[in-house]
Amino acid sequence: MRGVLILILIVSFVICFSTIISANQAVLRIGVQYDLSTLDPARIPMINDPQMQVAVLESLARYKVGTFEIEPGLATRWEPSSDGLTWRFFLRRGVQFHHGYGELKASDVAYTLNRTRSPEIKGGTMRQQLSAIKSIEAEDEYTVRFTFSRPDAVFLHRMAGPAGYIVSEKALKERGDDFGSNPVGTGPYMFDHWTTGQEVVLVPNPKYWGYKPRLDRVIYIPVSDAATMHNAFEAGDLDLMPVISPEKLKKYRKDPSIQVDSMPGLSVRHIGMNTSFKPFDDLRVRKAVAYAINRDDITEGLWQASSTPTTGFFPPSCVHALTGVWNPTYSPQMAKKLLAEAGYPNGFETTMYFTPIDRFKKPAIIVQEHLRAIGIKVKLEAREIGSFLGLLRGGKMPMFIMTKGLDPYLDRIINGQFMSEKFPGDNWTNFSDPDVDEWLKQAASTIDEDLRGKLFKKAQQRIIESYNFYMIDWENYHIAHPKKIKGFVPDPQRAIRLDNVYIAE
Repeated sequence: MRGVLILILIVSFVICFSTIISANQAVLRIGVQYDLSTLDPARIPMINDPQMQVAVLESLARYKVGTFEIEPGLATRWEPSSDGLTWRFFLRRGVQFHHGYGELKASDVAYTLNRTRSPEIKGGTMRQQLSAIKSIEAEDEYTVRFTFSRPDAVFLHRMAGPAGYIVSEKALKERGDDFGSNPVGTGPYMFDHWTTGQEVVLVPNPKYWGYKPRLDRVIYIPVSDAATMHNAFEAGDLDLMPVISPEKLKKYRKDPSIQVDSMPGLSVRHIGMNTSFKPFDDLRVRKAVAYAINRDDITEGLWQASSTPTTGFFPPSCVHALTGVWNPTYSPQMAKKLLAEAGYPNGFETTMYFTPIDRFKKPAIIVQEHLRAIGIKVKLEAREIGSFLGLLRGGKMPMFIMTKGLDPYLDRIINGQFMSEKFPGDNWTNFSDPDVDEWLKQAASTIDEDLRGKLFKKAQQRIIESYNFYMIDWENYHIAHPKKIKGFVPDPQRAIRLDNVYIAE
């Protein structure tokens, strides 16, 4: 009997001790607006994926936290040739892949990036970023040589972003199509599991070459509804989240227990009009839509100045951005006049698509009312992000509200969204201008930054004059967390960097 009692006491002690250890673990629960779609670096369709990938996967170079200053990553240094047609990267030695997949070698880099740029990869969203590369080869175990068909002035920036993520060749070959839901990288945190619609869980990488991770678990929890996310944060069920509501932003800034970190945004929220659909093929109709919208109702009334009204397509922090050229006039009378001239005196009917989150749903409702006032009847149609992106890239939306941006350089966005040949695809509105095509091709083929600036600015002026897009605002990025969360720095590209983040208990 005494032995049984002792055994019960031992078991009870173990259970209690395990509970204490679990309760004392440093667990960071992060609220995100969308569920993960993939952790495959060749297939990155949306903003949320890089937010989670950045802790697991790494590139040859990287941005210093909270800046666009490039520093060494998986490579300790690099050497470009004088003509920009050859780059050599020298790898950091001793870097270990997760889950026992061995040391990072040049062959992993060559295999990963050759795969990323391969047309055989279905849904390869990063392929275009590496289109100037002719070949990638491992010269030896720790040296990688890139050869280009034309110079790429922003290649180092590409290698600091998602297009440059490096993974294990062995793991890619073993896991095949399952790699996106079971990745192997070199980052400070390792993938543990993903329960669709519920959570993505990461654990610390004990062999990380850089800083020592100070979180025992990182859990990303998708919450599409802003009110639900804010309520979960206030109840203590989330530790870190984007602040969507202007009212909540004001409230949290006054709360002494909450830290709000803000960063000027890179993405432009806009309404797109697809010229392959009538009547948006008529410039007068697109201008009428612009005159009908009272932007102040969105930026001042809805967002209460928590975002910045655009003065161009790209924000001032982007290299070669043209600003001070977009200040739309609100004039319903002019809008009606233009509609009548275009042959639509009584307006018309159309559909505007959006993803069902407040960032897009709320301004869509306001715009719907503005357009109703001039006779344009807009049906609002919400689509989950996967369906939305499929229709958008398929050129099947007459009208939509979305954001675009997140790069400090213009090349990826402007060369994709405004090249005639990219419709359907990244060119969401069927924008087509032979002059712009030529200017962008010239800009892509030179490393002369003065010339690139002149070409890009001419292209931006023409893009704005097309009225394919109605630019609303540059979204500022606000992240809230309890003050016990230490070391977090917001990222201008909205990646959730966990470098040296810890919980002070």
